[in-house]
Amino acid sequence: MPSEHTAAALAFLPAFLAVIAIAPVAVAAQQRVTAAPQVEARLDAILSPNGGAMLGVGVNVRAGWYTRLGLALSAGAISSAGALEDTQRLDATARFLFDPFAEGRRAFYAGAGLGARRAASGDVEGLLLGIVGAEGPSAGRVVPSVELTLGGGARLGVVLRSRRPQGR
Repeated sequence: MPSEHTAAALAFLPAFLAVIAIAPVAVAAQQRVTAAPQVEARLDAILSPNGGAMLGVGVNVRAGWYTRLGLALSAGAISSAGALEDTQRLDATARFLFDPFAEGRRAFYAGAGLGARRAASGDVEGLLLGIVGAEGPSAGRVVPSVELTLGGGARLGVVLRSRRPQGR
């Protein structure tokens, strides 16, 4: 005679076998989501320690429903000792979206990353970045956002990203 535990396990066996039989059908029926890259253009105002402005381009990819991994390259000028100096930046970031399914008109995000800033002298400085931002409602094929980045000073940026076919 089977023990009480064995009898309980055998009672669940038909349900377990049904789930195993249905699983391939459920997986095949799932909607495929393309993870096409999202292109962005940005304009950043450098607020500290030396004021200036930068223009940049970037791309980000979906790394799950809530996460975006991005790479952006920017160039511009900063004020240094009363003169303008050329500067370039390369930023690699990860953003967490609080509304990846675009359920609201606006969505907040936060993230972190690593950056490299090159001064006119040729010196390169590594940076640790912190990001907070808000995306607005899409305007045609473009999603505007406002972003504050801290790391090597503060940058306030306007970012225009291409709209994704699904979600943000």
